Amino acid sequence: MLYSCFWTWSHLLLVCISNQSLDPEEDALNKPWRPIPSRLISVASARTLHWILLPSCLFLSAHLGTHWHSISLALASVVYNELRFNSHGLMRNVCNAWAYASFNAGAALIAAGASYYFFRPTWTHATRITPFVIGQSTPTMRTAISVIVNTLVILSTIHSQDFRDQTGDKRAGRQTIPMVWPEGSRISILVILVAWSVGLSWACGLAYLFSIPFCALAVFVGLRIFWKRTADEDRQSFQYYTVRSHFPVMRTLHRQG
Repeated sequence: MLYSCFWTWSHLLLVCISNQSLDPEEDALNKPWRPIPSRLISVASARTLHWILLPSCLFLSAHLGTHWHSISLALASVVYNELRFNSHGLMRNVCNAWAYASFNAGAALIAAGASYYFFRPTWTHATRITPFVIGQSTPTMRTAISVIVNTLVILSTIHSQDFRDQTGDKRAGRQTIPMVWPEGSRISILVILVAWSVGLSWACGLAYLFSIPFCALAVFVGLRIFWKRTADEDRQSFQYYTVRSHFPVMRTLHRQG
């Protein structure tokens, strides 16, 4: 589990540095407390750290047997940030879902292994030494389904983060879903969150003791996003959304079995 947490943290740091160092002017409007707009680190230093972290994360992933997930995450970051797909509403959701899928699958794969070594002992192969992972196992079907469901939840609802950032997004010339579809985007969050909650509760056979609070929280978050529309209220709503959407899906599905 420690390996899994460190892998997730290091890759999250890489993605955040890539995102925050490319458009600090927008962060100065939307999130002035971040390290670059608050002058805790310069853009040049952040970019240098990014290029140090990139090969380090790939090396770590090669050691842990998750190099494809690391490459997938790096590609999602490049598409989202460097290629500016973060300026297009639907593609923002797609790239976010892609990144979360890579995070979840990589962390789950590492957690499935027991211990890790760089090289196979020489006595097991007389002619060659090859990289390998001891104790690694393939994720179960339940884990794979939970990763897929989490990805779909993110894909269909992650634009809830864009309500709070509309001032900076307008200045940056972006076309996010809340900007293109201001009323419908808020209604969609309410409908989709409730639909996911009811559907997962039914599919997983949750007892009423768990399913009622699970669904009630979705209604609360959805109604709050629909009714409360100032920038500060949208920031608070996104915090509730994060608690609601990022963890219960995985827990709900992993309880089954």
